[in-house]
Parts: sequence; C-alpha cells; structure tokens
Amino acid sequence: MPLLIIFSIAQILFFLIGINTSPLVMIILPIGVIILWWLINNPAISLMFLSLTAIIKGYLINYYPIFELIDITVVVTIIIWLGLIKMFIQDGWNISTNLKEVVYIFLFFGIILGLSYLYTPSPDYGLMKILRFNTFALTMFLTPFLIIKKPTDSKRLLYYFYFLLAIIVGIMLFQFIYFLKSGDFAIVLAYWNRISIPGANPIQVSRYLAIGAAMMIALLIRKKPSDSISYIVILSIILLTIILSGSRGPLVSIILGSIIYAILYERNHFIKIVAYASVALGTIVLILLLLPENLTQRFFDISQGSVIISQQGVKRVSTIATRFEFWSMSLKSWISSGINFVFGLGSGGFSSLFIWRDWRWYPHNMFFEIIVELGLIGLIVLSLFITKAYKLISQGLNKGTFTDHSALWVAGTTVMFIAAQFSGDINDNRILWMFLAISIASTHVDRLLVLDTDN
Repeated sequence: MPLLIIFSIAQILFFLIGINTSPLVMIILPIGVIILWWLINNPAISLMFLSLTAIIKGYLINYYPIFELIDITVVVTIIIWLGLIKMFIQDGWNISTNLKEVVYIFLFFGIILGLSYLYTPSPDYGLMKILRFNTFALTMFLTPFLIIKKPTDSKRLLYYFYFLLAIIVGIMLFQFIYFLKSGDFAIVLAYWNRISIPGANPIQVSRYLAIGAAMMIALLIRKKPSDSISYIVILSIILLTIILSGSRGPLVSIILGSIIYAILYERNHFIKIVAYASVALGTIVLILLLLPENLTQRFFDISQGSVIISQQGVKRVSTIATRFEFWSMSLKSWISSGINFVFGLGSGGFSSLFIWRDWRWYPHNMFFEIIVELGLIGLIVLSLFITKAYKLISQGLNKGTFTDHSALWVAGTTVMFIAAQFSGDINDNRILWMFLAISIASTHVDRLLVLDTDN
C-alpha cells in the first residue's frame, strides 16, 4: 500500500511536469523510475555496469554534454549503495566469517591510503586518489561478497559480463569493418594507430577484452577437444579486437596470465595448455601479418617507439622505455631515505617527482606505485591482502579443480593482475578488485555447496 501511494503521487507529478514541459516527459520519467527501481533491486547488474563506466564515460560526455555535470560513475555507485542498503534493511549483510579478514585488510589499506594524505607533496591528486579508491574501488570490492550467496548468483553475474563483452566486441568489429570499407584511417591515427570505442581509452577497452580472452582459454583447457572449435573462433575474434586497440600490455597479460593460471590451477591439463597456448600465439602472429600496417605498427615498434601526431607535432614515443624509467624512479625514491622507505611519499606522491608536481601521474605498476607512495607499510598490507585472497580462492578447489564458472572468474582475475603491472593505477585497475572479490565469493559458495553435499 505505501508503495502504491508513492507511485500514484509520482505519476501525478510526472503528469504535471509533462504538461508544463513536454508530453514526452510523461513517458520518459516513469520509465526512468522503473529502470532505477529495477537496478536498485539488482545490484549485480549495476555492479557490472559500474565496471564499464571507464569505457563509456568518454562517449557519454562527447555526445551528451549533460554527463559533464552528472558523473555516471557516481550515479551508478549511489544506485549500488541504495540496493545494498535495501538488502541490509530486509535481510542484513551476511558475510561469511572466513571472508571477513580479507575485507578488513582491504578496508585497512584504504585507511592507510587516507592517512598518507597528511604528508603527501601532491595534495590535490592525492585527495582525489583517496576519495576514488575508498568510494569506487571499495564499492566494487565489497558488493560481490554481499550479492553472491550461492553458485547461481556467480553464474548470473557471469552472463551479465558475457553480454557486456559481446557489445564491446561488436562495436570494435563494426568500426574495423567501417574503416576497411571506407579506407579512411584518419580517426585511427588520432588514437596512435588504435581503434577504440568512441571517447574511450583503448587500454580500458582492451583490458575488458583481455578478460574475455582469458575466459575462453580457460574454457578451452577444461572442455573436450570436440567442443573447442566455437571457443577458438570466439578467442580469435577477441584477440583480433585487442590487436585493433593497439594495446600491447593486455595482449602480453593474456599470455602470461593464462600460463600462470594454468600452472596454478590446471596442472592436470599440461598438454592442452601447450597446445592452446600455441594456437593463441599462432593466431596473434597471423592477425598481425594480415592486418593493415596502420593498425599493427605499434606491435613492431617495441624497441624504437611509436611515431605519433600530437599538438606539438610529429614525435616518437617509447612507452616501454618510459615505464622502465618510471619504475626506476619509484625504486630510487623508495630507498632514498628511511622515512620514504617506511611511509612512502604519500597518496599521489609519485607525481611530485616530475616538474608538473601535483598531477595525476603514476608508475604504471601496482607494486612500484605502492612502494613509492605508501612505502614498506603499504607493501606489507598489499602482500597480506594478495596472500589471503590467493588462499581463499585456492580453498575453492574441489579434487584439484574449480567449477566452470569459478574457473572463468579466476582466470580473468589472474590476467587483470598481470595487466595491473603494466598500466593504470590502483583506481584505474578497480575492475581487478571486483574480479578478486567475485573469485573469492564464487569459490567460497562452491566450497560450501560441496561440503553440504558431502554431509
């Protein structure tokens, strides 16, 4: 009855607003309210959408100026928390005792990051980094523990990811076909010879694709050879879109991450691992040889860098050499003094090593980022977190293997962990925190189901 009264009042308001503005408003507003209520009641959908905001935000800002005022990431985060609060009121938040420790470590890391603001030489970037981590990264890490209560919840979340992945792959392929037909690569050149979703950073797009590729490789390892043809085709398409994005880090992350995942969790399939790794590498080489030079030059300019067109003119940039320089600077700063060694420079402090000073800049490696900004204390907490997460995930192994859905989450997590060592900061890699939480929660509910069955 209270909900009926609320909706009745809302409908009257929509009617009055529509009369004074546009009749279309009478349709749009009710639909918007229905979608909002649906998302609040389905935090899993909102969570997957939040993982996509880094990709779609640029497009929304370019084509819908209102999103310059309304941050879509903040809006989705608020919707998630409304859903979580609703869950708390109805049933409470029931996180298993075994999982609380890793949650507490993550929260403690956020506190340490916040305290480092007291001594950071980059207060503007440092504060932004702290707020983003303790808002968005925390939301993406905590939510899976609250919404995954049984294996079907993990499977449903996986279907949502598949849906978003298919959309991204479709958009990338559409643009590739368009460029091939038109022969006009001017837009591609603006992205350093890279194809991406309009307005999106190619690296963010390729990370999402890399996760999908890792999942396909995991399925290939686990499935019968007779069922592998369709997965090989899907894997080849995803690898094609990653190469189109021009992102070398995610491509390397797929290879290294898949090998590490297979060694850790799929040792019984060694022959398959070698066979499908060879197939993946062969597919990558074949795609690189067949694609136009405009789209593959970045992969052949590893040693001498890429020639790009910027506002300053034509110049050559080597991102690999730059990263090595960043890592060296981080290490030298860390060991430069006892205070830096223990506490680091503070949140965002890496930017103070440059002439820009208080600027959003980072080493493009999670561990170097932690040691330079949070010192030994941050490194210890991060190491404890990773160790605990690994142990919890490993406990989900049943007779030496995962269930299929958990295996895919873990494979994606491993690849994202490797990718975090090449690009982005702890906030850019917030999808890693989400995948870690999903992997832990998914393997945990699988383990509980096995224990109940045995009893």
